[in-house]
Amino acid sequence: MTTHPDHRPISSVTVRLDALGETIAAVPAMLGFVPHRSLLVLCLGTGGTQKLTVGTIMRHDLEVPERHEVSYGSLFVISDDMLEVIDRFAHQCQRENVHTVIAVVVDDRASATTSWPTCDPRYRALAQCVTDELGAHGVEVLRVLSIAEIAAGREWASLIGPEERGLVADPSLSPVTFAHALEGRVVLPSRAALEDALRPVNDDVSRELARLVPRARADRSGSDGFHLEQILQVIQCARAPSPDLPPAVELSVQSAARIGVALNRLMVRDSLLALVLTDVALIAEMLWSDLMRVLPAPDRAVPASLVAFSAYARGDGATAAVAIGVALKADPEYSLARLLDTSLAAGAGPEMIREVAFSGYAVAELCGVRLPLPHPAS
Repeated sequence: MTTHPDHRPISSVTVRLDALGETIAAVPAMLGFVPHRSLLVLCLGTGGTQKLTVGTIMRHDLEVPERHEVSYGSLFVISDDMLEVIDRFAHQCQRENVHTVIAVVVDDRASATTSWPTCDPRYRALAQCVTDELGAHGVEVLRVLSIAEIAAGREWASLIGPEERGLVADPSLSPVTFAHALEGRVVLPSRAALEDALRPVNDDVSRELARLVPRARADRSGSDGFHLEQILQVIQCARAPSPDLPPAVELSVQSAARIGVALNRLMVRDSLLALVLTDVALIAEMLWSDLMRVLPAPDRAVPASLVAFSAYARGDGATAAVAIGVALKADPEYSLARLLDTSLAAGAGPEMIREVAFSGYAVAELCGVRLPLPHPAS
């Protein structure tokens, strides 16, 4: 089971109950990866046109209920871990004032039965539990759907209530996938692939950095403002190879060592938190992601925490959780990582993180540095 549920808020996906295959096809782009063996809860709201739209999407690893024989037959018992996950989903809906959801069970293990999934009592038991638990918290579950995998042409079906079936649209053609591609975000094939993308590496660059970082740390020249300006210059100089491709951050090993050490300066780090509110947020997160993979421990805890902070601010709980894990493994006592870990476990929303980010402007001003202005949406 993952440590935290994976959350991501999305505001541009319209839900049509007569075209649920299109909504399911958008899920990988909403999460940033293709979910497997997962329980998903899509939190719904109404826009100005009264259409249903997807708000937060929540995901967690799935445990299938187990059969237990009793004197009067058999029953299907949902594990304590799964019950806790469903309870946390329900409380998250309450915190976000969500009153309507669609649940989706993604599991390839039930695909062997020809009449799957409506006849499989294990999944019906899970669907009933989700419906009852969220209902007890004032949340209406419009549908509980099930599918073996989210791929073009795969059949989805309802688990409880009226029997409904349909086919999933092509996820690669989803408007959400296209919009994220324009922003430079890719849809990874699995959550494991997300972990691989953020896992520290042991290569020539990381070994060279392990040698250079102590030297850079010994050089105490330059003010907080100087180092902050240097990092901002790297971010501002990131350019896309062409208008059709996302920006790329180019960094020498020497610069990586200097920035890695500079990020340990509290005023520098706290100033950079504000970048999640700006138009350079994605580029900054690319830089932190590169650094967290190649810097030695404990230095990688800082960029890993910045990745977590950035992901958290945009509601990407999966990336935030993975990055927090990297940070705490590098430095179990690193305060920012521990704070984010506690906040994510408690279900605190991205709004709280963005409020913290605004304080970066005051810190940067103390450093004598002007940061990019917040994006109007912030």
